[in-house]
Amino acid sequence: VNPPDAPWEQSLGASIFGTPQYTLPVDDLGGFVPPSWQHGNQPVPDDLLPAMYLFDLLPSADKPTNFSIHGVPYTATLGPSGMQSDIYLFLQ
Repeated sequence: VNPPDAPWEQSLGASIFGTPQYTLPVDDLGGFVPPSWQHGNQPVPDDLLPAMYLFDLLPSADKPTNFSIHGVPYTATLGPSGMQSDIYLFLQ
């Protein structure tokens, strides 16, 4: 019988499995850009939007996001409309 104040019972899930994560780790989104991709500041290509959503990398009005494309660091920000379909990529 375990005593009711056993510290290992209180956070058993966290200690064994770590903190729950709901996003998949990603280092580089190069596999999601079209074959014609060329580096530079530009609107986000339509091919990249689903991957940004999947990996929780869509920017918000108050929070740009950072990731790499083929090893080149980028910052994604919302464009002037503020809509999720209006995202721009900037070389870091």
